[in-house]
Amino acid sequence: MYRVGFWLVLVALGVLLVPGLVAPVYAGTFGLVVPIGGQASDIALDEPRGVLYIANFTANRIDVMSLKDFTIHTSLYVAPNPGALALSPNGSYLVITHFGNYTAPSSPSNALTVINLNANNATQTFALGTPPLGVAFGYDGFALVVTTTNFILFDPANGQTRVVDTIAGVTAKTLPVPPANFPPNIVAASLNVSADNFHVYGLTDTIRFHYNVLTHEILSLGYTSSPSMGPRVVSVSRDGSLYSAGWGLFSSSGLLVAQFANPSGLLNVGSHAIDSSAGLIYAQIPEGTAQSTAVPPPTPATPTAPQAASVAPVLQIVDADNLAIREKLQLPENMAGKALLSSKGDLLYTVSDSGVMVLPVGYLNGSNRVQASQPDMVFRSSFCDRGMVTQQITILDPGGNHTDFFLSPSIPGIMVSPSIGTTPATVQVTVDPNIFQNEKGTVTGLINVQSLSAVNVPDPIRVLINNREPEQRGTFVNVPGTLVDVKADPVRNRFYILRQDKNQVLVYDSTGQNQIAVLRTSNTPTSMAITMDNKYLIVGHDNSQLAYVYDLDSLRPVVPIVMPAGHYPRSVAVSTRAILAACRVAGPTHVIDSIDFPSRTANPLPALGVFKNDINIDTVLTSSPNGSSILSVGADGTTMVYDANANSFISARKDFTALSGAFAASNYRQYIVDNNLLNSSLVPMRKLDPTIGSSSGFAFVDQTGLRTTAASVQAAAGVIQRVQTSSGDGIRPTNIVEAPLTATSSGVSQFTRTLAPLADQSAIVSLTTSGFTILPWDYDAAVAPPQLNKMVRRARQSVRDSIGHDESKRQRTSPPHVAG
Repeated sequence: MYRVGFWLVLVALGVLLVPGLVAPVYAGTFGLVVPIGGQASDIALDEPRGVLYIANFTANRIDVMSLKDFTIHTSLYVAPNPGALALSPNGSYLVITHFGNYTAPSSPSNALTVINLNANNATQTFALGTPPLGVAFGYDGFALVVTTTNFILFDPANGQTRVVDTIAGVTAKTLPVPPANFPPNIVAASLNVSADNFHVYGLTDTIRFHYNVLTHEILSLGYTSSPSMGPRVVSVSRDGSLYSAGWGLFSSSGLLVAQFANPSGLLNVGSHAIDSSAGLIYAQIPEGTAQSTAVPPPTPATPTAPQAASVAPVLQIVDADNLAIREKLQLPENMAGKALLSSKGDLLYTVSDSGVMVLPVGYLNGSNRVQASQPDMVFRSSFCDRGMVTQQITILDPGGNHTDFFLSPSIPGIMVSPSIGTTPATVQVTVDPNIFQNEKGTVTGLINVQSLSAVNVPDPIRVLINNREPEQRGTFVNVPGTLVDVKADPVRNRFYILRQDKNQVLVYDSTGQNQIAVLRTSNTPTSMAITMDNKYLIVGHDNSQLAYVYDLDSLRPVVPIVMPAGHYPRSVAVSTRAILAACRVAGPTHVIDSIDFPSRTANPLPALGVFKNDINIDTVLTSSPNGSSILSVGADGTTMVYDANANSFISARKDFTALSGAFAASNYRQYIVDNNLLNSSLVPMRKLDPTIGSSSGFAFVDQTGLRTTAASVQAAAGVIQRVQTSSGDGIRPTNIVEAPLTATSSGVSQFTRTLAPLADQSAIVSLTTSGFTILPWDYDAAVAPPQLNKMVRRARQSVRDSIGHDESKRQRTSPPHVAG
């Protein structure tokens, strides 16, 4: 019987038991939709009975779905508007809350129903004086019922209640509501409990709370957020140490550990569930419209009716500690409420637009997926070698299935063969350097990977085509992803690169440019700083209210810095007297915080010297190498300087309407912002040569400087030059093998720190198009021009042989915020 039931599960979900035996039910989407003929508001999983209880809010019933064939076998009719439900730990009672906050001429019908599942589904209904928002059971068998005014403990065996605590500031929606409203918009609350039933967490429009079942204590935190904390769902880790609410990931104390980037805030679209065993979160968090980083994002008005997501629904599989994305799967429709994992973690049940969806997350290898064997392909050629270059890449299905694919290059000059096929397949990618012969740097193209049957959203292959000229200097190293900061270690033969898309610090040995470690950050790391004793690395984030700290001797994380509620430490700088963080804040005013490193805490400075602590949302900090000063630069054109001797900000100016690009501070009280050289009072002294491209990186070295720029043409070579800081004059501008990175409109910041001279002055590291480029310290030393000394005529037959065999292929190898 078990085998039959298991077979039915897999067939219904379209999972391939044997390759080619069962086709997916929904081609190109992951999961099975079970319509209920109404709007689901909550679910409860009863695995011993093999059923899922579904609160059908608009049809006034509890639909009971079989876990064997995923169909509705029966329904239990209850009082109107069942908004939430919970199953007792012993499986005896199903408790249902009824949201009946009607206004005149109708009468309120707020209530609580108990169904005794061991007594032929005997039902009792109890009236409530205020609207109930949700219910969850603790291990002790009592149900925590949350209303707009109270936290109530309810005993389902005898119907007795006890008020644990009161609630203030929660306003319930009134009924009736306009059409196209859904339960998450109406009830606007969610509760969930840890697997051990020791911890209950909840979320409403204005509070987050934690009920400790062991101590019967309520920790209630008021909050504000922009956008709204949607989806209106709570999920809890197995032991209750973490919980996700809306688009945020919180510790048990309510600290925001990480948050999903750029959420829309829609209450009725999306969901999430934490899989503690796998260290994963399954989540649909619809993205919103990106906000400019130059001004605070506007606080959206609460919509009168829910809005649909503008893109196809996608399930993200992310790491549970920092929300780094592992994979994206296409869903048949939107998740729309609570999601629950089976005890084995193999099936995910979730409220959806039509009712519920069942997602076979434990059988992902049975679904068609497609991906490339590597994210980047690098093609290198030179001025004297313009022959066609071919490399191989494998298109595969991670589960070993035979999945269709088709490939399409984004630019001319890239050819793939075959462009259509079935996994696994070896694909030849050929580049014709002659098409790119007028490009003097690295051209970036994409090979888009698509499939008619794959359920995942495959990443494109980035193709990097470099045409090196004799005068270009440096050697580039391919590093995939979004690189946003580079830092040389002052005392170790290392440098650190911040990879934002994977939430990582990449650690490199500077003697051989070999990667030696990867440090995990929180979500969307933005900047790095090293403490004055050179023992610790501090990383700031755009989507976490923590600054991570790493021991540089052991290369291990240590206790992080906890920022004030609602403060996101985007940029961190260290001086001899203070550690400062420029924070975007959940509110109208963004500030600079002072970090107390021993206690790992921070507080906003009451003032910046005689100046108000009110900064642009896109403000960056950088310190001089000796820690004597910290430069602050805002995208609105504001510049400020902190003096360590005075332990205060001593100057603040606004000589520019806007600023972006490189920024740096010297030991000699000189500063660089974009193409501007500033004196100790931040008065502009000189304008650096703007004709050699956009500002990318700058580093002071003793009393001179190093500067990198990039031309506006996409594939132009970059330029590095020494700068005489006394005059601002550039010395010997030299082309580099590819362009350094510059700010993009879609980035977190319009400022760039891409240049890191190594402490032993053996080399210079620059973040560039393909990853990073290593330049020798004497990159501008004279080099003898190439000379033609001899010509050798090759035999005609050998040329023909070369063309006819393998030689011809020449294979070579913004953001959202929450306060409180």
